[in-house]
Amino acid sequence: MTLSFNEFSINTEALELQVADHVVAIDERNIALLQTLAQHYPEHCSKQECLALIWPETIVSDMSLSKLVSDTRKLFNQAGYSGPLIQTVHGRGYRLDHALGKQLQAYDAVKANQFETHIEHSTHTPYTPQQGVPQSTSSQLLNSPSRSGENQLNQGDNLQSARSMSVTRQPSWWEIFAKVLIALVLVLGLMFQLWQGGSLNVEPQRQLTYSEPQGAIGRILWIDDHPENNLVEKAYFEQRNIGVYNTVTSEEALMLLTMYNYQAVISDMGRHGDPLAGLKLLQSMRENGHPTPFYLYTYVESAGLVDAIYESGGQAVIVDSESLYQLVLSHFVSDES
Repeated sequence: MTLSFNEFSINTEALELQVADHVVAIDERNIALLQTLAQHYPEHCSKQECLALIWPETIVSDMSLSKLVSDTRKLFNQAGYSGPLIQTVHGRGYRLDHALGKQLQAYDAVKANQFETHIEHSTHTPYTPQQGVPQSTSSQLLNSPSRSGENQLNQGDNLQSARSMSVTRQPSWWEIFAKVLIALVLVLGLMFQLWQGGSLNVEPQRQLTYSEPQGAIGRILWIDDHPENNLVEKAYFEQRNIGVYNTVTSEEALMLLTMYNYQAVISDMGRHGDPLAGLKLLQSMRENGHPTPFYLYTYVESAGLVDAIYESGGQAVIVDSESLYQLVLSHFVSDES
């Protein structure tokens, strides 16, 4: 099998990557990674799914997946391909780059069109009795030497029946009734929520999670409205005897900064409908005299965002876990020395 793109192709049987006229060997796991991401596109593939699909029935760490992604990028670069390949979706997993994904979608669309054209042609090809063989899908199913006369008489009806199979089936009355009933239940549910809470746009309930190992060498305050996206990074710091305090609101973060000493603050950018929540938290920290090192852990790094964080007194904008570990741990190393 060959995976073909505009600038390169992969022979999955020969385990070869070809970029222009340059052919290099490629490992099965590199291929499995790209196939997994291609099958999930345009969605991302979570780290857990990638591990399960690439290393079935094998227990490996998240670092193995990160290394595989890095090695795959290096392999393609060494082979002469420097274009987009794999996107890192912070805190969630990986996605095939959009440029390659669009090529896959275009290829699938061409195949689907060719298949429909073939089906339409085979359905409308007339039966020719003098050849003694069927020429269409419907004729192949219905004609036999012993009943050729009967089949010729019923050919029009059979062909019409075959054509009707390609027409979208109209929903029955009970299907329409079921859809209307489901819609009505949903509307009633929304009305009940409005009656109970007065508004659907209420701030989510605050969640504060304390996690500090015995004899911790220090603390991190982590603000993110989806703390489940950072479980791997949180476990990494806890394994190094660092306490991690999670909260989902800027207000509670500012309150905690007045009560406890933290070596670093990590925050996401957008929370609860506010796309600048992380930047506003940093500005509030500095205005209130909190000098704690601040790191913005987000999906996309841009020059404008980096400048805004620096100008507001933050330390860095980080988009990958390795950089996060290195920068944050530097504060604890200095404390120990």
